[in-house]
Amino acid sequence: MKKRVTVSTFALAALLTGMALWPYATPLETLTVESATVEVKHPGPVAREAVFRTASGAQVSCSRGHKSGGCPIEHLVRMEARQAQLTVWHDGARVLQIADKERVIHPYDDIYSGRAFVLVMAAIVALVGLGQIAIHIGWANEYDKEGKLIQRE
Repeated sequence: MKKRVTVSTFALAALLTGMALWPYATPLETLTVESATVEVKHPGPVAREAVFRTASGAQVSCSRGHKSGGCPIEHLVRMEARQAQLTVWHDGARVLQIADKERVIHPYDDIYSGRAFVLVMAAIVALVGLGQIAIHIGWANEYDKEGKLIQRE
């Protein structure tokens, strides 16, 4: 086994850990809070984005993707039909939290919902890397395709 593969394995584990731990969203306290109306682009089963027109005239969006935590498009289609006034927390471009009069529809914490999965994947990749190191230093054996032990000197 090449040492380059082991280094690449640990680089991948570090990248995954960085993705899980890096705060890629603006803190909730610093977001702008405004009332807004919603317009869902291409309503239906393939809708992926909702555009909000805020009281100040700004247009901000919420999409069904990994950075937004999965905007509830189906619920927003119903809100659009009622012409409901919503309260949005945004950073000038993306909506990070949505609420109507009764409850929060899209909580800010949804942004971080996939972090545990990514951390588990990083841990698994790091364990594979540790196994590769064990092979390099001789604590574990390496076998070829026929099942014969590869002797290292």
